[in-house]
Formats: sequence, structure tokens, C-alpha cells
Amino acid sequence: MLRADQGDQGPFWTRPIPVGQAELCPSVLDEIDSNGGRTGFRGYVLQIFDAPGARPSGILEIALNRKQRRACGVYECEASDTASWTDHAVLTTDPVWFAASTPQEAANVLFQTLVDRAPDL
Repeated sequence: MLRADQGDQGPFWTRPIPVGQAELCPSVLDEIDSNGGRTGFRGYVLQIFDAPGARPSGILEIALNRKQRRACGVYECEASDTASWTDHAVLTTDPVWFAASTPQEAANVLFQTLVDRAPDL
């Protein structure tokens, strides 16, 4: 698995960027609300790229609770078969829970979990 600072072959992603909880997608917020609440969770986003110089192919959104060493995240991307920008759609995976203690570890684990589950999607 590659990150933006590890070479020029994709997929790779930006470093985790801290965001406010309100900036996370509703499905992540609903998931953490229904599993104990938002206290202690911090939000992070990362852009994923398939090739250098290309547009981002998607975004990882992560809510991480370092003290509890758990995180919840989703992958979002634009639908590739839309006819125009005026009627584009955003696709989002279901929220995934996993163990992590740092934002970078959370990104690595979420990405690998999604890759491992891809045949099931």
C-alpha cells in the first residue's frame, strides 16, 4: 500500500487532514452517534489518487477516537458514468469500524479493509 510520500505508483493518498466533526459525512456521524456518541472522536479526510497528476479518485473520511483506539470510516467517490457535472452523484461505502490509534494507521487499515471487502461489494 503506497502513500503520497512513497513513490509515484498509485494508489496513494494525502496525509490525514483534520476536519471538524460537522464536516464528516452523515453516515459516519450517524454510525458513531449510535455506538456511544461523538465524544473523543476527531475527523480526518484524505484524497486518494490512482496516478500522479490525476484528479482524486476518491476520499477517505475517518472519525478516530485515539483513547479508545477505534475508528469509523467510509470511502466516497463520484459516479463515473454521469453525463455531466450538473447531475453528478457521489457514491459512499457503508461505514466500517476498525482498530487504529493514529490517523495514518486509520487510513491504512480502512483502505486495506475496503480492498479486502471489494469482492463482496
